Amino acid sequence: MDNFIIATQTGGILRPFALILGKILEGIYDLGIHNIGFCIIIFTFVVRMLMLPMQIKQQKTMKLNSVMTPEIQAIQKKYQNRKDQQSQLAQQEEIKAVYDKYGTSPTGSCLQLIIQIPILFALYRVIMNIPAYVQPVKDLYLKVLYGLDLSHMKQFFGLDKLAKDLSTDKLNGCIDAMTGYASRTSGTVKLTKGTTIDTILNAADKGAAENIRSINNFFGLNLGMSPGDMFKAGTITLIVALIIPILAGLFQLLSVQLSQRLNKVAGAQDNPMASSMKVMNFLMPLMSIYMCWILSAGIGLYWMAGSLIMMLQQVFINIHMKKIDVNDIVEANKEKAAKKAEKRKEKKGIYREKVLEASQTNTRSMTSNSGMTASEKEEKIRKAKEAMASKEGSIASKAKLVNEYNKKNDKR
Repeated sequence: MDNFIIATQTGGILRPFALILGKILEGIYDLGIHNIGFCIIIFTFVVRMLMLPMQIKQQKTMKLNSVMTPEIQAIQKKYQNRKDQQSQLAQQEEIKAVYDKYGTSPTGSCLQLIIQIPILFALYRVIMNIPAYVQPVKDLYLKVLYGLDLSHMKQFFGLDKLAKDLSTDKLNGCIDAMTGYASRTSGTVKLTKGTTIDTILNAADKGAAENIRSINNFFGLNLGMSPGDMFKAGTITLIVALIIPILAGLFQLLSVQLSQRLNKVAGAQDNPMASSMKVMNFLMPLMSIYMCWILSAGIGLYWMAGSLIMMLQQVFINIHMKKIDVNDIVEANKEKAAKKAEKRKEKKGIYREKVLEASQTNTRSMTSNSGMTASEKEEKIRKAKEAMASKEGSIASKAKLVNEYNKKNDKR
């Protein structure tokens, strides 16, 4: 099954994350919030709150980095003109000592980002695949399809079968086409030329069509369509179409700027990457505007809501971090590092004990299998030794006779 089919849940490494997030979104919808726009906003808020502990931990790491950076830069400056291997090793040892001093590691912040990446990608996938994770929404699309006659199926999708006679793949492909996602993927079904979602809904059962329009309507915007497509279809003006893309880009820009101001890193002006980061900070919002123009308006709403919530979190986290002393963070980190080291030692000790126990068990098993008691085994070993000794004695005596014979012949 193609993972790009919107009505089919995604596979691969993102699947477990997407399934959990999808259940959260479905739960919000089942609470009676039957509007995709409000569901996306609440869903984004809930997920961001669940990720808040990781954000706080990341902020603590950044606060430590602001203290460590001058010390690390001083070490790098000390060895900047010394390229021999011994100096490079000495530099690495001194930098490692700084990290040990503060109870952290160079990969500390990277690990937190790595943990968040699959969650964020799965979150994006769920927003794009709402019919796959919210069964009541998928049922509404299916109801529209089942209400179309054979001529409509041929006219809109180029298919010669009724919806009830289609395979699951084809039904999912039709939902892809209705949401507009199939035009940007290798969907199994695509709308015929000149067909739009409104064309299909106008020909469908009025009740089913109204339900689709209702859940996707967010202040006059159809979240199931991209702003670009809505503008081309003439359903909205250019100014209205640009609202979500521009707000998404603006909120992202403000979020980045706020994060940099609240988390200034000492010596950042000497960082050679600073200028390139500034360029990226302006390019990313511009890219967001473009992506929110060509993708469904629901994605733009998610990006907009996500950036706004992140800004609010940044402010509250910063207020919280001001109350925490760096020394307290260092002590907590050292204590955690010590506990981890102790656990590793315990695991090694348990492993050795298990190996010893296994060897003793095997010895006891061998003894019991032979049917001998310990005293019988000792007696057998004693007799074996005596037999070996007697054999060695007989061999020695024979060797002695041979030597005597050789000596007599030599004299002759």
